Amino acid sequence: MADMERIDKETLYVEKYPEDRYAVITLHRPEVLNAGSPTLFGELAETVNSFENDDQVRAVVLTGGTGKSFSAGADLGGMTFDSMGNCRKFIRLAHAPFEAIERLSKVVIAAVNGYAFGFGTEIALACDLVLASDRARFGLREMNHGLVPAVTITRGVDMIGRRRIAWMAYTSDDLSAQEAQEFGFVNKVVPHDSLVQEYTELAVRMAKRAPLAVAATKWTLNKAAGGHYREGENLMPAIFASADVAEGRKAFEERRQPVFRGE
Repeated sequence: MADMERIDKETLYVEKYPEDRYAVITLHRPEVLNAGSPTLFGELAETVNSFENDDQVRAVVLTGGTGKSFSAGADLGGMTFDSMGNCRKFIRLAHAPFEAIERLSKVVIAAVNGYAFGFGTEIALACDLVLASDRARFGLREMNHGLVPAVTITRGVDMIGRRRIAWMAYTSDDLSAQEAQEFGFVNKVVPHDSLVQEYTELAVRMAKRAPLAVAATKWTLNKAAGGHYREGENLMPAIFASADVAEGRKAFEERRQPVFRGE
């Protein structure tokens, strides 16, 4: 096995394989199914940005490890704000890893090992290629809590189409890995026990691609990203401040169905 260098952070760890010139980022908050948090958003963005000028890394894998979750969403408890300004800061922080992945001039592969709900679905969407275990499930749970899946309804329309995004956003129905592939969201579905082998082979293959050609291709594919993220930042503060979101959070904590009033 190639030499590996490991870096541990609070919410994730990084394994670098200098000989093969790729790195694996593993989200690591197993106690909350790898849910997104302000710390995770910051650490993920910082880690991805660090690869831009790292000649030992030409391809990156993002995964949830060996557990049952890639990322089961975002921590609802971290979404209480005392001002619109604080809400906007939170949204900007939440968008940082998405933009970092789309700006990075190297291929980022999502290796989805299990549940990918909300943030998990959206961060996979931001990656360049998506491999999914046959145990993976995708879904946008935001509307169940009075929220809006802002990244998916802006960036996702370009990537997998308006009708498909509308179905995911409005219904909050889960998609199996096979259904996600049919939607055009996943590139390849693989047996769960083969996921590590599959993403390793793909990362090594991508690391051998011509760097300038990869960077140019990625820039062309993602050039609309900045404007889409700004749309989400303008949209979300008013949604977060609504009584419906407060009701959604309370209902989640009380394990009951929310009653939304459009307020």
